[in-house]
Amino acid sequence: MKTAGKRVLSTVIATQLALGTVWGGSAVFADGAEADGLQSYYAMNKIGSYSVGTHNEDGGVAEIVKFNKENGKFYLVNGSSNPPSLDIVELGSGDGELKKVGTVLVKELAETNGFKFGDLTSVAISNANDLVYVAVQEADPHKAGKILALSYDGKLVREYAAGIQPDMIIVTEDGKYVLTADEAEHRTGVKGQDPKGSVTIVNTTDGKSAQAYFDNPAVIADDVHIRGQANADGIVDGKGTKADASFDFEPEYIALSSDNGTAYVTLQENNAIATVDIAKGEVTSVKSLGLKDYNDPANALDIRKDGEFSLENVPFYGVYMPDGLASYEVGGKTYLLTANEGDATEWPDRVNASEVGELKGALDPASEAYKFLQDTEDFDGVEVMTDRGNDGIYMYGGRSFSVWDASTMEQVYDSGSEFEEITALAVPDFFNTSNSKARFDDRSGKKGPEPEEIKTGMIGDRTFAFVGLERVGGIMMYDVTDPTVPAFESYVNTREFADAEGEVILDTDTGPEGIEFIPAADSPTGNPLLLVAFEVGGKVGIYEIVEEALEEGISFNDIEGSYAEQEILAMAEAGLLQGTGDGNFEPKKGMSRADFTLLLSRIAGVDLEAGVDAMSFTDVEPSDYYAAAVEWAASLGIVQGKGNGEFQPKAGITREQMATMIVRFAAAMEFELPKLAEAVAFTDAASIGDYAKEAVAAAQQAGILSGKPNANGIGVSFDPHGQATREQTAKMIAGFLDILFPE
Repeated sequence: MKTAGKRVLSTVIATQLALGTVWGGSAVFADGAEADGLQSYYAMNKIGSYSVGTHNEDGGVAEIVKFNKENGKFYLVNGSSNPPSLDIVELGSGDGELKKVGTVLVKELAETNGFKFGDLTSVAISNANDLVYVAVQEADPHKAGKILALSYDGKLVREYAAGIQPDMIIVTEDGKYVLTADEAEHRTGVKGQDPKGSVTIVNTTDGKSAQAYFDNPAVIADDVHIRGQANADGIVDGKGTKADASFDFEPEYIALSSDNGTAYVTLQENNAIATVDIAKGEVTSVKSLGLKDYNDPANALDIRKDGEFSLENVPFYGVYMPDGLASYEVGGKTYLLTANEGDATEWPDRVNASEVGELKGALDPASEAYKFLQDTEDFDGVEVMTDRGNDGIYMYGGRSFSVWDASTMEQVYDSGSEFEEITALAVPDFFNTSNSKARFDDRSGKKGPEPEEIKTGMIGDRTFAFVGLERVGGIMMYDVTDPTVPAFESYVNTREFADAEGEVILDTDTGPEGIEFIPAADSPTGNPLLLVAFEVGGKVGIYEIVEEALEEGISFNDIEGSYAEQEILAMAEAGLLQGTGDGNFEPKKGMSRADFTLLLSRIAGVDLEAGVDAMSFTDVEPSDYYAAAVEWAASLGIVQGKGNGEFQPKAGITREQMATMIVRFAAAMEFELPKLAEAVAFTDAASIGDYAKEAVAAAQQAGILSGKPNANGIGVSFDPHGQATREQTAKMIAGFLDILFPE
């Protein structure tokens, strides 16, 4: 029989999100939150695609895509060709398979005056200048790159000098400035050969190009992480100084302020964001983004590659290390959005990645991580950083997106564990898989879903963020109109993971790298569009963003006034409890043993469609609607029958039986119930069956159940043999879920 094991509560996980969810296939949408007055949600529906004709498990095939609203074409960095080229594709209606209308051979245009073409990395469109700009790297990783200005049809108009290894390129809205993030990676690993990172700023009005360097220690905050030198084994095992910053900083991504006067630059490996005064060409600040506490319940994560879905807290830290960056303004204040990917340094003779098992012995014995890791090898395979000191365990990335106050770089929001919760729901068979594999739980010990790119877009008067998940795939959509309380809107994943034999499919929508938002006013369909470049699959997906009405929420005629009214509705919305017909729930009706077992099986994600050949009990037939649930519960020791080989499925379940089954269920799913309340000495404790005494005590202290005040006002009784009602069941299960998935 197929069971989800620790993939517990896949349906209920969603109810812990800000809006709750409904789902279908590999798409997840925000559900109706009547308290918020929402009557609809936005869905991302794939309406077309473009393929470069090949794919590669190492990525780099279709990377960055930009749309030109003036000619209705998009421009794609095509890494499948050798050398890489720029594809020009007519978007048209965006319906069906798209064909390219032109190819720009960038290598031929770039190789002038002794320049040797190395790579085409990025593209940007300026409608103010009627030009397409591309960033080109030199074959020698220590030599300066170029910025080429092209006409819309790909003819060379002008070129500008860039810094070393120009990567991301962006243009101010007025076309005056073109900027590149010059990554200048230490690709050889040889001491003394690390080039200087910079931000190139081209003034298109006078044609001057200059680089802003990170050579002013006064603007670098003291807590910004700077990598030290590698030891004799090639491992970076310590921190550097501000004197090393100009070489160690590797600009990754640029976003602009609304007035186009300030550039914000992610320094991914340093977990920092720099600000640059564009007109002055100066770096004005470099600030650290701090750490994510994985001991915070909101930040629980699936950290072990053990073939199971299990969110847990650990006394480790996540280092945000964002890749993609976006900016927007609310109430005159600028906010930054980051896709918290994480990135290890892994060059020849220069590596800062290891595993917990290699480092835990050197931890400070006074640290919480050291104490936690004693006598366990469960976390030895988790990837961690080597250059953050021995006071804790530091992991790559945040598995989230964050919102930051741009003036202070203080975090105002983080999505916590929601990406893993949502993907576990949407693609449960391929949770935390990689973009080139189709293995459940494959990336849990590393960076999980690995958010890479983030873009914003306005729909009506609301601002949305779109986040690409590089590994498992798909796009998250959040309403970020209020930067302090972003709300999950929808998730779509159109990737095909594996064929009938279980072999990974690469010729699909896998490895989202670049995202481009097209507002409704510029869209050929009249609705907003999202272009997504898939670097492994070699495709561009076109997604139309449409508003869809919410289904009416579940309601019952007979629960008004019930002390469990809200819990009943929540359980019904999650598909765990159902009504009894004619719009009724019958809250006072007793709960049968069979139906309670069925409820627990739904929580556990048991495959109830699987056939049952033989039963453990003589009074349960394989054809019974609850047969699969009962057999599953019996196999785990959650139920043990009533003697004489019978289960008595139709019998009402007593309060002590219910408590016992919940506690056994928690143990079977490897959940440890907390002790949140003082133990209560029930006045009728002597009536509790011996088999149930420990379970009743555990459930009471966990806050799952409580007793009833006695009529004489003295003490509290439990009523162990009283039949549990349907409303009591809803109340008790809701309490159990609150413990498992706290807000």
